[in-house]
Amino acid sequence: MKTVNVEVWSDFVCPWCWIAKRRLEKAIAGLAGKVEVSVTTNSYRLARGMAPIDYTRALHQKFGNPAAANGMMAAVGENGLSEGLAYNFETMRFGDTSDAHVMIKSIASSALADRLIERIYKAATTDGIDIFDRKALMTLAKETGVTDLDFDFDSQSVAYEIVSDEARANSIANGVPLFLFNDKLYISGAQPVAVFEKALMDAAVEKPEASGFADGAVCSADGCSR
Repeated sequence: MKTVNVEVWSDFVCPWCWIAKRRLEKAIAGLAGKVEVSVTTNSYRLARGMAPIDYTRALHQKFGNPAAANGMMAAVGENGLSEGLAYNFETMRFGDTSDAHVMIKSIASSALADRLIERIYKAATTDGIDIFDRKALMTLAKETGVTDLDFDFDSQSVAYEIVSDEARANSIANGVPLFLFNDKLYISGAQPVAVFEKALMDAAVEKPEASGFADGAVCSADGCSR
């Protein structure tokens, strides 16, 4: 069976990233028995050094007017519902997610790390939990079975890993979500499931037709597109 390694760059305050994650998972499930896929998670911070603020305020600052911000939230909400994901923008916040990324990088088990990633997305997006609070993050970790780690949120070595992840992502494309398949071709944005399936198959046979696909909805340091 052909194998594909998918490298993923995402951020917990990127509204399109959770949607894209779900679509990749559907594509992988749809190709079960045809392609064996391993997923490597990389870090990316959209708001490095920024104190957390209300998400709607962040969007208003980015777009400059409520109508555009509301349009973006409506588009994300509609796409989210199609994947079974609830976006509660009135309780969401936007800011530097370094602490959350440190936690993920500290977990050796990819399966356990993915469980925590999923929980942090839901906490931030649906449940209104403050993922910028270290105690809240620790509670989420315990909920997902991470009970034997003493996280060093101020680790300089992990901070360097995060910066390295971001530099590599920026050398490939602008913004997240970003997916690199067998170090050969990439997808930028929350593309349809069929696009992810094609990328997996192209990478598996090692004959990609192009180095990238048309850009979809992404988030960068300048904001999110619709």
